[in-house]
Amino acid sequence: MKSNKKASASVLLASLIIGIFGIDANAITPVAKPTKVAVVTTPTTATITWTAFAKGKVTEVKIVASTGSKKITKTASATAMSFKFTGLYPNASYAFSVYGVKGKVSSAAVVVRAKTKVFMWDNTIFFGQPDDMMIGAADQILYGLPTGGETEFRTTTPTICSVLKVDGISYLRPVAEGDCAVIASSPGNSQYKPAPDVTRNVSITIPMGSLEKTLLWSEEFDGAAGAGPSTDNWVIETGDGCNAAPGCGWGNQESQAYAECAIKQNGSGIMTITASTKLAEPSCTLNKNWTSGKFTTQGKQHFTYGYFEARMKMPVGGGTWPAFWTLGSNIATVPWPRSGELDIMEYAGNSPTKSTSAAHYANSLGLHEYKSGYQTHTAPLSSEFHTYGMLWTPNKVTFTFNGETTFVLKKSDTGLANWPFGPTAQGVHPKMYLILNLAMGGNYGGRIAGGFTKAYFDIDYVRYYSVGGYGTAPTNN
Repeated sequence: MKSNKKASASVLLASLIIGIFGIDANAITPVAKPTKVAVVTTPTTATITWTAFAKGKVTEVKIVASTGSKKITKTASATAMSFKFTGLYPNASYAFSVYGVKGKVSSAAVVVRAKTKVFMWDNTIFFGQPDDMMIGAADQILYGLPTGGETEFRTTTPTICSVLKVDGISYLRPVAEGDCAVIASSPGNSQYKPAPDVTRNVSITIPMGSLEKTLLWSEEFDGAAGAGPSTDNWVIETGDGCNAAPGCGWGNQESQAYAECAIKQNGSGIMTITASTKLAEPSCTLNKNWTSGKFTTQGKQHFTYGYFEARMKMPVGGGTWPAFWTLGSNIATVPWPRSGELDIMEYAGNSPTKSTSAAHYANSLGLHEYKSGYQTHTAPLSSEFHTYGMLWTPNKVTFTFNGETTFVLKKSDTGLANWPFGPTAQGVHPKMYLILNLAMGGNYGGRIAGGFTKAYFDIDYVRYYSVGGYGTAPTNN
């Protein structure tokens, strides 16, 4: 009974004070504590959240972050529901306090303890581009170096290729023809974040020797000794380029003029183009010091897709520049490079163990662009005959040496919606004609060796096949 009397007395006293002095009852009523206080941290920040205070219950909110002797006090508005501390110490234990304030009265603080995260460095992977592969080739080592942690490899195209790991080393194995996608990833470690995945694409091809090919056309050069190329298949091009674009030197600063007398069969199945100086061969000259040969199938045989192959022996001598290549049959109405050019084989006598292949086209701005690949061999290419080939399909061109893939160009590599080696937007398929020639010097052939007077480019055969439904009998336009 006494306690009830004391409580009643307290209420009565408070009422008298309010009545006499006009004091607001909230001024002596404790301010409500914040509720549902939570914290989320990063290495250098902490975001504190709480449930909003009822309207009019507080005039501001105080938030405090404390670690050791360091104390940070911040103020938020009465309607705030969160606050973010920045510039905190990584991997440090903090006490985060939140309390409401109204006038000069504060609520009891709600304290939440949390630790900031360990600072993690960004992580990236250097993933070396794997080489394109042929089915049956030896497994290829995959090389990837992250900033921190280890690299793991996987493929999203298991029907085309597989990734193996032996004694901690990852290998790529070709399985079937197609585009293989290899992904390098790294989970990071105690100091580095997981790295963004890096994807590399690898073209898996079938060895040309194992393709099912159907011969559609060939030139075996089985004519009489001294005879030129068959007029059923070939046209001999003459001059130094002055009377036709791109001008003298054929647009490449070449040193030769072309003449019919420089192209002769030997009577044993070999066509030879001879490049010679006026002193070395005075009976076969034009208006340049060097005279050589060039013949094409333009107007005789035009091709669409399929596999092309020639067996040839390269000339000896610095400055020689033999080539086996194609141009778009529409070059008269669609100027180069928009008409397209495919260099099945180019060779420079100044680099006697190296052969190159290339594709020339116009990019999306209409400017000349090209992509090329090369192969370095153990012996000079002039020492014996080799085969040089090209498999041309609407969306990909594959270049070969002795039946092995040396360079692959896909339409997607060019960034073009339509390229000159595939159908137009209207569905019209392109045609190209073949060219064989021996240039001297120029931008690719380079410096002609001093005292050098004669070179021979030998061609055993030129053959054209259909492969997998690609390729049809050539036409004369």
